[in-house]
Amino acid sequence: MTYACLHRQECHLGAYSLVPIRYQDRLAIMRWRNQQIYHLRQVRPLTEEDQQKYFDTVVAGLFPQPHPDQVLFSYLENGVCIGYGGLVHINWTDRVAEVSFIMDTALEAHSFALHWTNYLTMLFQVAFGDLQLHKLFTYAFDLRPHLYPVLEAAGFVREATLKEHCLFEGQYKDVVIHSFIAYKIVNYVDCSRERLLEILALRNRDDIRCRMVNPERISVEDHLGFVERLKGRKDRLYYAVLKGDTLVGTYNLTQEAPGIWERGIIAAPQTQGTGETARWERQILGSLPADIKALSAKVKEDNLRSVRYHEKMGFREQSRDGEYIYYRLPL
Repeated sequence: MTYACLHRQECHLGAYSLVPIRYQDRLAIMRWRNQQIYHLRQVRPLTEEDQQKYFDTVVAGLFPQPHPDQVLFSYLENGVCIGYGGLVHINWTDRVAEVSFIMDTALEAHSFALHWTNYLTMLFQVAFGDLQLHKLFTYAFDLRPHLYPVLEAAGFVREATLKEHCLFEGQYKDVVIHSFIAYKIVNYVDCSRERLLEILALRNRDDIRCRMVNPERISVEDHLGFVERLKGRKDRLYYAVLKGDTLVGTYNLTQEAPGIWERGIIAAPQTQGTGETARWERQILGSLPADIKALSAKVKEDNLRSVRYHEKMGFREQSRDGEYIYYRLPL
């Protein structure tokens, strides 16, 4: 089955993937939910009849809707379902959704953070790319404090605590709400002069220029003239990436061949090593036009941080020439 609301049905991250929730996974999902009922808004254990009815009625009805109230996925490792979740309670007016996820109970003890991180990395691509949501949040009974560092490492902020909001084994527990707001992706041609000067200052930093293909400083006049010439061009796209009103990076695409675009990226130094760059690049990847089939990139061989980043993002090495590594990312 495929979702009418998604133009890309699957997300991949190495051996892991998100695919539209599969009928064949229903009984495994039922088993995990019953084992983990303590942290779910589920009042009693599910039966096979319950699960069958839910998939035949509720789940089946989600796929054809342009604006379903939830979008559910099977989370796979090498094609085998090891978890499930999605975006639930979607508010299409305000473009807000709750994040839901559970994994195979046997994996929680030793790889909880790994699978939550993989899942969120791919889910961002769906939420902020295809669905163009503005904000995600989690609603968690305060029973699993080990979840919070994982969420916060992924960029979520602890937004609220609802005191004594749920009853668990005779005691009232808090509910903790974390949230993540989408990055703003702004075309250079729509930026103010002040923002363009901020972009230029970032690009001209010594620690940025030394790793670029063109390490020369760019003058204000050349930069503003370049942006002016971008207007109306469809083969070159340049974006500022903002978190709130803070510039965290830039992203550019130049058409290289039909379906293939060369990608350039700059991350603000204060965000490097935090995982933030991967989050906003995945947001951009999820929103690219369907006719962009692959991205190319080249990285200096001695820029080990960038090499590691590209490999983590799924770029595949194509060749080397002694100075640069040439990569391709199939979309």
